Amino acid sequence: MRAAATPAAGALSPTARLAALPRRHVFAGARIPQSTHAHTGRRPAARRCARTAPPSAQLAAPEVAAAEEASRGRVDWFGTWWPVAFVRDIPDKEPYSFKLLDQPIVIWRDQQGTYRCFYDACPHRLVPLSDGRITPDGKLECPYHGWQFKGCGTCTSMPQGGDPSAPRSSATAFQCAVKQDMVWVKLQPAPADGSEPDTSGIRIIPELEEEGWFAFGDMWRDIPYDWATLIENVIDAGHVPFTHHGSVSKRQTSGDYDLRVTERGDWGFRGVWEQGPRRGKLGAQHTLWDAPVLMRHTIDSMDKSGFANITAVYGVPMSAGRCRALVRQPFKFKNKLIPLLFKVLPEWRSHLGNNSVLDEDVIFLHMQASGYQEREAALRGMGDKPAGQVYYMPAASDAYVAGFRAWLNKTAGGGPWGPMDDRYLLRAGRRLPEKQLLDHYHSHTERCSICRPALRNLRVARAAAAAVGIAAAAVAAVSLFVQYVAPAAAAAPAAAGQAAARQVTAAAAAASPAGCPPLVALAAACAAVAAVAGLVWRWCHRTIPQFYTGERPFARNRVPGEFAPQI
Repeated sequence: MRAAATPAAGALSPTARLAALPRRHVFAGARIPQSTHAHTGRRPAARRCARTAPPSAQLAAPEVAAAEEASRGRVDWFGTWWPVAFVRDIPDKEPYSFKLLDQPIVIWRDQQGTYRCFYDACPHRLVPLSDGRITPDGKLECPYHGWQFKGCGTCTSMPQGGDPSAPRSSATAFQCAVKQDMVWVKLQPAPADGSEPDTSGIRIIPELEEEGWFAFGDMWRDIPYDWATLIENVIDAGHVPFTHHGSVSKRQTSGDYDLRVTERGDWGFRGVWEQGPRRGKLGAQHTLWDAPVLMRHTIDSMDKSGFANITAVYGVPMSAGRCRALVRQPFKFKNKLIPLLFKVLPEWRSHLGNNSVLDEDVIFLHMQASGYQEREAALRGMGDKPAGQVYYMPAASDAYVAGFRAWLNKTAGGGPWGPMDDRYLLRAGRRLPEKQLLDHYHSHTERCSICRPALRNLRVARAAAAAVGIAAAAVAAVSLFVQYVAPAAAAAPAAAGQAAARQVTAAAAAASPAGCPPLVALAAACAAVAAVAGLVWRWCHRTIPQFYTGERPFARNRVPGEFAPQI
């Protein structure tokens, strides 16, 4: 069991940390000023009148930061290691931008192959360093005036003049490390000597360090709902047969969801579902909320079905109402040949499938007919009341959601942005249209090292299939024309010409197998090629749009068969 989360040794105090960061962004957990009631929607009138200005409104800026840090509970969000991306998705020769806890950061790889992380603003004129370049000698160069920085943040070059050794010339360097093929960032100052920071707090998956386990289909997606909503969703087993009917489950498999939390603390909680999915066919499912980063479900079905599986989701808070999900699916099989099969399967197919599954949730977790789930929860008082008074959760299937919400309120102060209230809604921004909710390209494909080249290859394959199909069909048509139409058109001239044509046709027929004219055989072969090319073109044409956007209706609405619960 992990002890209660505490700030790392040597961590800055809240006030000092706020002062150390650039002033462009307010500290991740700081609340924005109280919004006007015109923005709060359907909040009851009595509650509107009862609300008073927050105490922080009467404090000076450093006191505000300290007070709000304390109000967010015992989770040190800036002192936590967060996975930002899989190593393979970060270019070797380009900066990689991201927003973590509302702080813009840039990740890049220096000449020694070490991943570095800076606050994404040049100390000179605050231009994003992510728009710059990595120099041949492994430094990060600002795109505006060419200032260059080493991995520890020290400035090494000012082309226009100045003292690179001045303290204010350094970039803000954060701690960065690589574990289990993922790049992790902690928003704490990096070691001044450029050495590797302490990585003991990184939440790895221990099984991946053991023999026989492997991960397949690692993927990520930027999701337009909050970090807390993501964790609440993936920890909830009861929604799977219904929301994901026809994709990863079926309504008919919904069974007894007797979920039990077996131990809990500031570190998170553990739980068990004794029956497990598919009505007990796979055995018990164990769940761990390794706060505040990792949720994992584990099924050990080696004795029953010859395999074990972990569904692990890392939730990364980007900003209010936005998060990144990094999904891993480690497997272990008794049959040693099955892992070899996984090696030849295209991973991009699993990415498309995972995106479709995420689509089935995002469309209503972000947006409903009367608003979206987060807004509805906030308007009903999620920021002020226990979750059990906002949600009606009468069944054991809600045990994990209740456990997560209890941890969030007791230990985490409501989350990285504070309680979910009207101020949170103002920070989260406007609702997004359905097209943006179902977007795959900008939320994943564009920066995925698996899907981006797959999309390019499929577009090339589609164009090649079209060219081959058209060419083959043209050759087939010309062959048939020469074989049958041309001789008939030449029948009008002299009989001698007709006799010569018949002699040529007869000779060709005698020379071809089974008496088939060679041009007819060529036409048949070309027609077969054109048909295959047409099928390839059609498959590519139907697959390519999946890299760009999701589709409605979802699998749950397309597949026949309903589950009728017994009452």
